Amino acid sequence: MRFTVDMTELNNAAAHPTTPWLQSCVGAAALWRPTELPERLEHAASRTFLETVGYPAIALSAIRFDASELPVKGLWEEDPDELFGRRVPDDDSAPAKYCYGFGVYGNDYTLMLDGELGVVDIYDPSGWDHGEGYQGRAFDSLAELAGSVGLMARHLTRLDAGEDPEAVLSALRASLITLGWAGSGFWISAFEHLEEEYGEF
Repeated sequence: MRFTVDMTELNNAAAHPTTPWLQSCVGAAALWRPTELPERLEHAASRTFLETVGYPAIALSAIRFDASELPVKGLWEEDPDELFGRRVPDDDSAPAKYCYGFGVYGNDYTLMLDGELGVVDIYDPSGWDHGEGYQGRAFDSLAELAGSVGLMARHLTRLDAGEDPEAVLSALRASLITLGWAGSGFWISAFEHLEEEYGEF
């Protein structure tokens, strides 16, 4: 079976994800719209996105991504200065702000939403105790992350349906370049795992 894909339409949908589009990618039951959000999640656009559009609380085993427990466990809230090694020893002051986990991927990296700025950073737990927990910016917004998960799910559906992996992954790479996401650690990791399964193109 081959899907007919309008890449311009798909890229626009991923860049500006809506509830119907995300549901078409991951299923209505997997789109999480929390009824309560942490008070210290201050970023207004992120709050609005979660409350009105929703976030794909799914697992994608092909790329080792998992956000499936969010509806049960809720958001993991942490002090980013603590996670990313920006606190000096014996600094017991209150956190200046908080960050929130939106799933793990690859080798146990966690996608952390900055509750003040609304950007999504990468946390490596293996670097926590020696100042190497911060592994860069993954996305500029929660909407970009949600759009990425939807885009990945859509292409995995094509692969599961038996489409040619080279064509599917080449189209996915082209989308990432168009969207400006190709340099994200999330997508770099995703392709490493996909290439283990389907080969490098």
